[in-house]
Amino acid sequence: MNPLARLFEQRVRGFRVIEVVALACLVLLVFWVYLAKAQAAGERARIARIDAEIAAEQRRLRMLTAEAAHLEQPSRIEALSDAYLGLEPVGARKEADPDALPEIARSDRGAKEAGQ
Repeated sequence: MNPLARLFEQRVRGFRVIEVVALACLVLLVFWVYLAKAQAAGERARIARIDAEIAAEQRRLRMLTAEAAHLEQPSRIEALSDAYLGLEPVGARKEADPDALPEIARSDRGAKEAGQ
């Protein structure tokens, strides 16, 4: 009888050795599948938590975008500049074309020197 055949026929406490080895392999396989499923469940929970965080950040981004749009309204900024700074829009008679800039600079320099 060859050694492989003896392995299939050898008995320990009434069980063949190959049956005991197969049972041990089956138990290890079940344990490994259980651990894999537990790890996958943990990963699913982590993914769900990250998805919830992403959704919350997207809601916050939409809220901040709407708030920025409200705060940047030209009419609101104009009203605040009038109320707190006394600024007014530049009138058309105060606008200058590029050719007149050197003359304006000279007159400003002369006004500064006279004020010192």
